[in-house]
Amino acid sequence: MNTTNQEQKKWYDSTGLLIVLFFILPPLGIYGMIKRKATSTKKALYIIPASLLILFTLIGVIGAIFIDNYKMGVDNYNKKDYISAYENFRMVKPTDPNYNDAINKIAELKPIVDSLELVKKEEKENARLKQELKKNAKQEEQEKGAKQLVKEDKKTKPEIELPQMQQDFIKVIEDSKKEYKSAPNELKKSAVRTKRGNSIQLVLGDKKEFNDWVGKVVMMETTSKGNAYFGIKIEGTDITIMTTNNEFSNLFENSLITQSNPLYNVIAELKKGDKVKVSGEFLDSTKADFISEASLTENGSMTKPNFIVKFQKIEKY
Repeated sequence: MNTTNQEQKKWYDSTGLLIVLFFILPPLGIYGMIKRKATSTKKALYIIPASLLILFTLIGVIGAIFIDNYKMGVDNYNKKDYISAYENFRMVKPTDPNYNDAINKIAELKPIVDSLELVKKEEKENARLKQELKKNAKQEEQEKGAKQLVKEDKKTKPEIELPQMQQDFIKVIEDSKKEYKSAPNELKKSAVRTKRGNSIQLVLGDKKEFNDWVGKVVMMETTSKGNAYFGIKIEGTDITIMTTNNEFSNLFENSLITQSNPLYNVIAELKKGDKVKVSGEFLDSTKADFISEASLTENGSMTKPNFIVKFQKIEKY
């Protein structure tokens, strides 16, 4: 009787063999599981994972054969998605007729991709610096204590006489902030931002220049290339005017202060908290702000704006 049972035993009755087949030859494993005497639930537990493995393998093979990494790289390059384009060009095979062009594109994109990675690091550092500034500001506020009421009064009546254009600019920003905060929905808030941009244009004019504006130094650091980024806050407000703070953005805005610029030596003698008088020009913007604004959110742009400028004169007040 035992001899007869062993002769009738089939290859698919071996659980160990089926498990191996599911990994190396999934179709054969699935066939064996179908032939095997087992409950439908147990068959499904084996067959479904094996079927998914076959599907993913086919997708990978088809992708490797038919995906044109060079074409995808060109498309991403034209869309200015440089990181994706860089990865696409790296996957072009030597047998591809466009391989040499892909190599040239890799060489072109390498410094840009490195800059983007650098920007990420600088953004983390900037976030740390902002947190530190916030902490210092809080400590300063606690130390002043009883002087807070005097400080609040100075917001409306600065002890320094500001240029008329600066006063008009501040009024536009402060009035818009109040209107934005009281707006009942996002549609009206967006309309307030557009209205503010039009008002800024009336104040600055098309040249976007400012002269002898007064503020307090809140930002003076250097990038990885040694160029300086610099910013001041208009006293009694949350308005900051500043250069860009990273090399990548500077490729388009050209506002960082290089070491060959005479202004570099001027700001090197300053410290945070110093009052200064500055002149320069605001940069253009394609957004509703009319002038370039660096906040990541609309709320930040309207309540604590950071306007990007190119400084032409900086002197201690």
